[in-house]
Amino acid sequence: MIVYVFTTRYEVRLMQSNPYPALMSRSAVILFVPADTSNARLAGRHRIAELESYGLAVSYCADMPQLYRTTRQSMDAGATTAAVLSGDHNQNCTVAAHLRALHPLLGIVALTQSESEAMLLQCLHSGVDHFCPARASSQLLSALLFRLLWRLDVSAAARAAAGASAVWSLPEQAWILASPEGKRIALTTGERAFLMALLAAPNQRAAHADLISAVNEAYKQESVSALQSRLSVLVSRLRRKCAEHGAGLPLKSVHNWGYMFTGPVSTG
Repeated sequence: MIVYVFTTRYEVRLMQSNPYPALMSRSAVILFVPADTSNARLAGRHRIAELESYGLAVSYCADMPQLYRTTRQSMDAGATTAAVLSGDHNQNCTVAAHLRALHPLLGIVALTQSESEAMLLQCLHSGVDHFCPARASSQLLSALLFRLLWRLDVSAAARAAAGASAVWSLPEQAWILASPEGKRIALTTGERAFLMALLAAPNQRAAHADLISAVNEAYKQESVSALQSRLSVLVSRLRRKCAEHGAGLPLKSVHNWGYMFTGPVSTG
């Protein structure tokens, strides 16, 4: 059986110009064109139509309050977002500085009228990621935006993965305490038993008696009272050991009851 697939010229152009189709469902572009004149509004609408023909989802903002509001809504929704600033030089710098302060993870592109190095440096120092000549084609601008959005998306995924693994854990059969920053602290028999019991307890909260029992069991001691007065010494030494490795131990003493581990822990 022969299957014929008919593709429109627009679809061919879209496939050629958009190398990241999966990214587009979670990204947004916001075009800021101050509507000082009807010609400016018309130019903004024309630029949007061209960018959308390359597969970008574009919103148009004609003033700063609308731009700030739209950007906040997009970032709050979790979209990978880039703002394209098409005002004059001073407007672009002012807006870029404000957006960068509010949204450090936002991508910012400035469309520039001048090639003056001093003015381009001022744009970058204001928080702009990239600049592009205002007269550049929409094909060039869309290619720049695709690369910027892709980089922002990859960075966000890397941060999410790092956040997911940023926990305290007990690898190597619990003989090592690993911090979220990757510090590895070797444990004694008593420290191992103490942390295993504490991290296995509901909400990582355990009473003194339960922790003492766990440590005694590890040492095969019969007298609970013999170690009760030394539990605080064990904790103090463990805190000091962690501090020497540059890892502050998130351990809280619950007055007259026990201890609570307040840091994120691995559930595996």
